[in-house]
Amino acid sequence: MIVMEKEIGPKAILFANHIDSLAACGLLMDDNWMVKRTITVDLLGEDFLNSVKSGDKVAVSEDGTVTVTTA
Repeated sequence: MIVMEKEIGPKAILFANHIDSLAACGLLMDDNWMVKRTITVDLLGEDFLNSVKSGDKVAVSEDGTVTVTTA
């Protein structure tokens, strides 16, 4: 909660598989209590998870398309 209050939380949360219930609840609380919506995309697949490296830039479009630019 403090992370969101200081506005240093993530801009988006990406999941290789289905979003889990704990993460979904946290995002719902953030949306309701802090009036801050965090972009969330799930089912990106294990290939996505294995291909993204530290330093890569990740962009998420309004339609949920995720683009990775390698460093």
